[in-house]
Amino acid sequence: MARVLDGMWAAKFPLAVSTALLAEYAAALARPAVARLHGLTSAEVELLLTDLAQHAIALEAVSGPPAPDPGDQFLWDLLAVRPELMLVKGDKALLQDAPMAGRAPSPLALSHS
Repeated sequence: MARVLDGMWAAKFPLAVSTALLAEYAAALARPAVARLHGLTSAEVELLLTDLAQHAIALEAVSGPPAPDPGDQFLWDLLAVRPELMLVKGDKALLQDAPMAGRAPSPLALSHS
């Protein structure tokens, strides 16, 4: 997963984001346990996400098929925008979701390709 994150920050591959995805990143980075690990201030997190968004393809999400986890619906809605988009996430329920078969590889699968 570290290679995927490094690639995101270095703009080594096309990255699609939506407002909801950026909000999720901000919320995750603000969690106390995560914030202790990265040690960034809220202003530094905002700069980091702004930089990420500048290198990304900003898309307006559309209504996609139901996600296996309702909390991940914003990701399915982003995937519904373009058929070539992929979600790299290790969540087994998402990896096995039939409507998105082949579009949600695990980070491990990508590192071996």
